[in-house]
Amino acid sequence: MDKHKASDDLLERLNRLSIEFGETLAGRVKEVRRIWSLIPAAPSTDEARTALIKIHDIVHALAGSGKSFGFPLVSSAAAPLDGLFRLLREQSQSLTSEESAQIELLIQSLEQATLAPREAIALPALREDGAAPGSERGPVRLLIAAGSADDPDATALCAAIRAFGYPCDIVASARDIPREVALANQPAVVYADISAGGERLAFIQRTSILAQLPLILASTRAGFADRLQAVRLGATLFLAKPFEPDQLVQNLAGLAEQQGQRPYRVVIAEDEPALANFYQLTLEHAGIETRVVRQPSKLLETLSGFDPDLILMDLYMPECSGLELAQIVRQFPAYTTVPILFLSTESRLDLQLRARHLGADDFLPKPLHPGQLISAVVSRANRYRDLKKLTDRDSLTGLLNHSNILRILEREIIAAERAKTPLSLCMVDIDHFKRVNDTYGHVVGDQVIVKITHMLRNRLRRIDYIGRYGGEEFAVVMPNTDAEGAKAVMQQLRRAAEAMEHHSEQGPFSVTFSCGVAAFPAHARPGDLVSGADAALYAAKRAGRNRVEIASAP
Repeated sequence: MDKHKASDDLLERLNRLSIEFGETLAGRVKEVRRIWSLIPAAPSTDEARTALIKIHDIVHALAGSGKSFGFPLVSSAAAPLDGLFRLLREQSQSLTSEESAQIELLIQSLEQATLAPREAIALPALREDGAAPGSERGPVRLLIAAGSADDPDATALCAAIRAFGYPCDIVASARDIPREVALANQPAVVYADISAGGERLAFIQRTSILAQLPLILASTRAGFADRLQAVRLGATLFLAKPFEPDQLVQNLAGLAEQQGQRPYRVVIAEDEPALANFYQLTLEHAGIETRVVRQPSKLLETLSGFDPDLILMDLYMPECSGLELAQIVRQFPAYTTVPILFLSTESRLDLQLRARHLGADDFLPKPLHPGQLISAVVSRANRYRDLKKLTDRDSLTGLLNHSNILRILEREIIAAERAKTPLSLCMVDIDHFKRVNDTYGHVVGDQVIVKITHMLRNRLRRIDYIGRYGGEEFAVVMPNTDAEGAKAVMQQLRRAAEAMEHHSEQGPFSVTFSCGVAAFPAHARPGDLVSGADAALYAAKRAGRNRVEIASAP
């Protein structure tokens, strides 16, 4: 869908929510007035306590949602009532005549605020290319900014990068920029050696397409001042020279993984239906996948099949508070590091500090504009993924490591069981890899592993998961795919690997791989799938290698 049409559609849906909110506003404030007239000066009876809870729930919802739906004066008027009724609810204290008079004036202000006209809802701009996180546009390309196309250092580095399977070009002028990059059809990263000065940076900064790309700078000087200069010049990464090409490759692998990653996933725990819809529509506008939970008791069930990058949680909900719910979430190892952002009108510092102590990462003040919500969620979700890569990813390939591909397998089995869909696990092993290392050296062996990684990543679906299971062994989890379907895909990949040419000082060579496939539900548990795929892999090896075998049913 055209991004402008998508924005128009979202605005229409948000404005519809805003109109619906406005239509209920007078009735909700009238209910506040009615309940307030029933609360005695000493709210200690059960009936009075129930009325107090009800009136607080209404003003709390108005304080947290009015501005989001185009009624900022309603939020401003409801906020002090929210704080007062919260204190009364928590302390069960008697009202003084002054407090009663103050609440009466505040309710009058709230009634007056409902008469203000509705303001239009504004949306933040999407990225210029309209791409959401997770869009697939091919392998990342390295552009080496050099003084000339035949610069010896740039030529040597470019050859080394290509040996790892990454496209690489030397750019000395705007006409050297590959057409795919200029048209923004292929992700790219710019590299420049600034040891001799900043003339190459001037070229990067005055060439518009290069100035918009991630920048890696290198220099023989690596002190604090040099690194600070790199940061101020907009560098994503600084490398101290001399460095081995695989150091640069490892960072390119991370950038390639980032370019092809799935959209951010956010769970929204919010009991107010209109606000939950508002958050969901706003985040989905930014390409973020969401799940809404309105009952706290359903949160764990939603988390187990969704693998979120962030949890948005209202601080005050029925059944239990957000603080209690956060403590329950943190009891599960899989969710100990997932960011939890509380949505609240709460301004008391002591409560915010207690919330952070109990597992919250931050507070987002209600009410929120769409742009504030998107910015807060994207920045924290991106940071969470960056930190996860340090522990979840193999440094050379950027693939999931051994333990995390198994964790993904367990999660996908749960999802497949729930949806009654198939699932396949493929174990891939490069044939005679020890011979490659012994003949051509470990550097060339690493190049082979990285090139096979690129081929797998670029040809498999985005919903498939790839992990480096061992030295030269990979595991591929393929949701919604039966054994025959997985075998057909792996046969195509096997032929592509066989046709791939690798380079060494002794000349070009090729490698093959063998593969074993096991499928759910025939293999019902994670261990059964792994042992079945392993057995099929070794059957492929025994049958002559360079083939794909399916595990027999246990």
